[in-house]
Amino acid sequence: MRIEEFNFLYGIHKQGAAIMLEDIGKALGYEPARTEKILSNLREKGWLDKRITDSGYEALKDYKVDNAIIMAAGFGLRSLPLSRYVPKGLYKVRDEVLVERQIEQILDAGIKEIIVVVGYLKEQFMYLKEKYGVIIVENDDYYRYNNISSIYAAKDYLKNSYICCSDNYFNVNVFEEYVYDSYYSCKYTEEYADEHCVIKTDGEYIKEIKKGGSKAWYTIGEAYFSNEFSKIFLGYLEEEYEDAETRKLIWDDFHIRHISDLKLRLYKYNDDIVQEFDSMEDIIKFDPDFVNYREEILKKKNAEYNDMPHPLAKYEDMGRYNSATTDQHEGRLHLNENTFGPSLKCLEVLKEITVQDLYEYDMATEDFLINAISKAFSMPADDIYIHNGSAEIIKSVFSIALERNDCILTSDPGWNYYASIAKEKFCDVYYYKVRRDDYSYYIDVKDILEKAKRHKPRIIVLTSPHNPTGCKLDGNAIEIIIKENPDSLILLDEAYWGFSEEDVDTRRLVESYTNVIISRTFSKFYGLANIRIGFGFCNSKVKHIFGLDLPLFRESSISRKIAAAALSDGKYYESVNRKLNEIKVWFTDSLNKIPQIHAFASHSNFVAVQIEGVDMQMLQKQLRESGILIRLFGDDEDCLARIAISSKEIMEKTVEVIADIMKN
Repeated sequence: MRIEEFNFLYGIHKQGAAIMLEDIGKALGYEPARTEKILSNLREKGWLDKRITDSGYEALKDYKVDNAIIMAAGFGLRSLPLSRYVPKGLYKVRDEVLVERQIEQILDAGIKEIIVVVGYLKEQFMYLKEKYGVIIVENDDYYRYNNISSIYAAKDYLKNSYICCSDNYFNVNVFEEYVYDSYYSCKYTEEYADEHCVIKTDGEYIKEIKKGGSKAWYTIGEAYFSNEFSKIFLGYLEEEYEDAETRKLIWDDFHIRHISDLKLRLYKYNDDIVQEFDSMEDIIKFDPDFVNYREEILKKKNAEYNDMPHPLAKYEDMGRYNSATTDQHEGRLHLNENTFGPSLKCLEVLKEITVQDLYEYDMATEDFLINAISKAFSMPADDIYIHNGSAEIIKSVFSIALERNDCILTSDPGWNYYASIAKEKFCDVYYYKVRRDDYSYYIDVKDILEKAKRHKPRIIVLTSPHNPTGCKLDGNAIEIIIKENPDSLILLDEAYWGFSEEDVDTRRLVESYTNVIISRTFSKFYGLANIRIGFGFCNSKVKHIFGLDLPLFRESSISRKIAAAALSDGKYYESVNRKLNEIKVWFTDSLNKIPQIHAFASHSNFVAVQIEGVDMQMLQKQLRESGILIRLFGDDEDCLARIAISSKEIMEKTVEVIADIMKN
């Protein structure tokens, strides 16, 4: 049957006997002479009399749509968080459930068999069986394969079939009871679209498609598979489906793979015919009231979630400590990174990495990094441990040492990570004072001893150099605290070790006392924050117990090789440290020349700054707008700015911006 004959027969079928046959020709855009010729051919073939004959319907039978397959198995990643609770096909848009609207349009077209392929939250679709009599097919592979797996799940139904997505919204009913040939609906775009765009056609048929294009027709909405097309498509699908790469395809790409044999007509839609909702923004643009629907669902689901019991409920009200995030690379003075960078020997290591370094666990009898640390710091290997950064050391110490209702003693001001981890263990937190004079801050050792005696903390946290003030505890003071608190574990956090002269006899402390753990890191002095290697020292007896919470396998051998390379280049780090300290002295002196500003002496790679009569939050904001990030500690009345030392150029800019802010 030629297409014009099909168009006339189907037009007569849809409109009924009352319509004038000539009017059908006009509606199809045919001239009267052509209309008469087509009608004459239909009568000669016995397909048309005053109405369609039985043989005419027999001729149309090959074009009758058998069913519609609606794919509704996907997760809808781009419409989170709503898709966590409701599948996209069940969203209510303009007061209609998307898949229900589509089902009703298909039924209105006279198509009785509808297959809905479900996967994610499949139980929510089951009501459709009773409401509309649809067939539910479950795609158990929806979570690991793409929508080609949904067509495969429904392969037994592939005949003369519509292939639809449950999240399309058709403004008009596009479905027909009879369809002449396979097609894919398309819309035109002038602008670039990251869609499957038709590049070449052969007459009305699509010859080439590629992803992404402009001034092109792109596929959207429904497709139609004729019985012949379905047989060819299914033949290829069953032959290739065992291949994992095939199962990961969307069906459009599978079609492209065999486009020369799988011919689809390009069926053109204008912009008003179909809407495809890739994201939440697309839906809201189409239906602004969808915001209210979404919020209502989320509110209800959050309430259900909050009422849901779970074994970790005791942590629900717990706050997690988070570091300040940024996508900025220049002016990062808020994280205390060593922006002068590591020794180039560290980069040389990467050139020598082998495949073996990637796939093997490092199970060597001895840890080469522990041996390197032992040599560098004259410490016995048995007294050295390694972890994934000093923050993880702190967490492991707290995990092993603390039990519910214990307490810790830490500094005020100070890094609130210690308090955060203690509270995760349902422990109390007490604070000793870090005070200041006109020149620098100092840790009040007397206050530590008094509060330790009063509260009997399980852990006393000492940081030296101190964060955020930059002051230090000398070795004698540390030993007094250790000796007078034998029942407390002393965690000496030396993350900022190396930026000033060492005045703690580390080896004597760890060999003489079993209640001290010293923590260091390669992040700060060695400029290797992103390799995540922390290390430290403790008595070998303590290391055995502390080791219960150390990583099961050694830290990345690549990271450890980089760390070992850093240890081998002491001259580089001495030169960097001299440069850093020169800039630090200049920066401190420059700030102190500005009225109302007090910059304190520091033994670390940062400077503590206090400013009188200034809104520090506003100052931080104005610096950020100038590309400079700083960290604030404390409340409005006693707020302290911590500013890391970077290159002379960056520090000059920081002084200049702060001076301008103070003038205004």
